[in-house]
Amino acid sequence: MTVTAPGKLCLPGGGIEEGETEAEALVREMEEELAMQVTPVELCYRSVTPWGTNLAWWHATADENQPPVPNPDEVAEFHWMTRDQVRQADDALPSLPPFLTAWEQGEIDVQNNWA
Repeated sequence: MTVTAPGKLCLPGGGIEEGETEAEALVREMEEELAMQVTPVELCYRSVTPWGTNLAWWHATADENQPPVPNPDEVAEFHWMTRDQVRQADDALPSLPPFLTAWEQGEIDVQNNWA
């Protein structure tokens, strides 16, 4: 799943609040942005954006019958997209293509069901 906010295509997420673990931040951000309850599974990748922001990429699960409900203060819209669609998107954040490349090259070991 990708989200658009603010004006860029990205994966859901955000900052870690003081005293919060990465997994707790994941749960909170998914609830705040998409009203979704998720279960963190594992940290699968770390990267640094071209502007110096450290990113932690997590694998999480959610009930497939739980529809995302975007918070309009944080998310303009959400999309179910293939990797190729993300790569072709003009408004994707520059951190997404390296993540996809790492996944495709086997640097990220998660269930590979995102075609």
